[in-house]
Amino acid sequence: MLGTSLHNHVVYAGETGLPVGALLAVVFSCAVALLVGLWRRNAVLSAVTGAVTYLVLGLFSLDLLNEAPLIVTGASAEEQPPVVTAGLLWLFGQAVATIAAVLICARVLGRDRNAGRPPVAGP
Repeated sequence: MLGTSLHNHVVYAGETGLPVGALLAVVFSCAVALLVGLWRRNAVLSAVTGAVTYLVLGLFSLDLLNEAPLIVTGASAEEQPPVVTAGLLWLFGQAVATIAAVLICARVLGRDRNAGRPPVAGP
């Protein structure tokens, strides 16, 4: 919910809209998935957190409850407004954030497990 409310913030540099909010939402989502995995010491829970988030984002991008979806991922205009770019970045960036969180979590937990073992004797 926090990421969806954040993703719509667009910063303008001249006439160009930069989806800064969507980038921050993706980073925030990755951090939450990583936190859950490290807190519970299980990389699978990072994946579950990201998958649930992606499912919720998919539902938010549909117009099931309102006339307009919460996450706009397309427009019929010839030139797409910056909010569409932000919506696409938030939706598909979530998949990248989930993969990144799982890889980082697995690496950190693997390093912790290896640090707890006695050194292996050489040949």
